[in-house]
Amino acid sequence: MKNKINVLKVRVLGIIAFIAVFTLSAASCYGQTINSADALKEYLDNQPANSPDKPIKVTMSANGPMLPKIAEAINSAGKYVSLNLTGSALTTITDLGGCKMLVSVTIPNSVTSIGERAFSGCESLTSVTIGNGVTSIGERAFYDCKSLTSVTIGNGVTSIGNGAFYRCESLTSITIPNSVTSIGEYAFSECKSLTSITIPNSVTSIGEYAFSECKSLTSVTIGNGVTSIGDGAFYWCKSLTNITIPDNVYVIGWKAFNGCNSLTAINVNTANPIYSSQDGVLYDKAKTTLFKYPAGKTGNAFIIPDSVTSIERNAFEDCTSLTNITIPDNVYKIGWEVFYGCTSLTSVNIPSGVTEIYEKTFYGCTSLTNITIPNSVKSIRESAFYRCESLTSITIPNSVTNISGWAFANCTRLTSVTFQGMIPSKNFGYSSEYGRKRFDGDLIDEYLDVDGGIGTYKRSANGYRWTKK
Repeated sequence: MKNKINVLKVRVLGIIAFIAVFTLSAASCYGQTINSADALKEYLDNQPANSPDKPIKVTMSANGPMLPKIAEAINSAGKYVSLNLTGSALTTITDLGGCKMLVSVTIPNSVTSIGERAFSGCESLTSVTIGNGVTSIGERAFYDCKSLTSVTIGNGVTSIGNGAFYRCESLTSITIPNSVTSIGEYAFSECKSLTSITIPNSVTSIGEYAFSECKSLTSVTIGNGVTSIGDGAFYWCKSLTNITIPDNVYVIGWKAFNGCNSLTAINVNTANPIYSSQDGVLYDKAKTTLFKYPAGKTGNAFIIPDSVTSIERNAFEDCTSLTNITIPDNVYKIGWEVFYGCTSLTSVNIPSGVTEIYEKTFYGCTSLTNITIPNSVKSIRESAFYRCESLTSITIPNSVTNISGWAFANCTRLTSVTFQGMIPSKNFGYSSEYGRKRFDGDLIDEYLDVDGGIGTYKRSANGYRWTKK
């Protein structure tokens, strides 16, 4: 009997020991539980120095007013921390910004909002888990969290605020849940390691510059719920090769795909009532307006369809492969910066219905050797032909009554200019307010001189002095 009792005691002690070991293991898994910032500081001060890959795990039952004190305690201790927040009193996350030693954080379901700049500048933060109770991620909430590689967004989030993940340079992927309806301006701008993004059907709007300068982004899927794509939404996504516009999009903002130098095609769902595409080029539905020719599209010549009457702003910007573009006669508008940076473009015609050459239309077309300005043009706007370095001669028809600042500036090989009509001095002279001349050298002075006016003026290459011939 005594032996049986001893055996039983040994078994009971074994069970107790197992429970103790399991409890200790669980404690080490979830970290030390602490209830005040002072206690956190004391605990961290007693821990050895560590590295970001071996953070001290801490669980804290917190409320809103405690958060700045928690950040101060972590920074003051100088120890890397993995923080598991708990507590039903915690409903909003704010004031953890600049917590430089915070490596990871888990946000509980009690939290409904992550406030403005809540974690901005947390430079060691690599991982964030957002609970399902959170409905909004505030402006610049994770701004400049340069080490952030992993974010789990809970299924309750409906809005991602302006600049929420701006400059999270190490973020390679993120899953946007089907609860999100809006993505704010600059929300993921300069997330330079982000390679792919899927925008769910719940999202209706993509904010201005939302994914701008995501230079590693190769794949984008836009959900069928999206109705508007903001200005510059994918600006300078240099690795993006193609994109499909779904049928409900009715607004594509200015510069939405500018700087996408690898983009070979913009495809539009055939059911879209506003936009269409042909051979990867973006038009309106009736193909009367050309919106965007993809900068990475192959081929050195392009003939614009006869149906087109308007070429919108930046349509051919940085299309460096194009040497020749044919514009149909019925085009009456060529917008701002249309051929900006088309460095290989040698030839382009301006139709006789065009009345203005807008700002920076041919800016930086360094290979353009000649161009004919039709007699319909009344105004040549600022920097229209700026840095057209191969242009040697130009004739200004008598219809032109205004030439704005820098219109032909830095056209270093321009040695012959013919004026077929008189331009009022107030529309042509030097502007002291802005310091802007229309041509290099003293051409304006010669033109406005007593013996100037209609005629041909010449100079030596890169020379300052112009002489009427």
